[in-house]
Amino acid sequence: DASPLRRWVEDRRAAESRERAERRSAGASSHEAIAQALALVALYGRLHGWPAREDEISCREDLQMYERWHRLKIACHRTR
Repeated sequence: DASPLRRWVEDRRAAESRERAERRSAGASSHEAIAQALALVALYGRLHGWPAREDEISCREDLQMYERWHRLKIACHRTR
């Protein structure tokens, strides 16, 4: 009886079809993602120069984050 073999082949084809659909919806591979990121960096460099200027607000937020982290670190060491 060939029906189990036919069912197996149909199941494999359905699985392959689903895997292809999953790969398409998964997005870019790691190599493609890196290439796209580097292309964006190159575009930014052409448009605005590289390295990018420091953003005053981001620098201030980074400093606040560091100060808060430093206070938390000191407080944790005191409780030991």
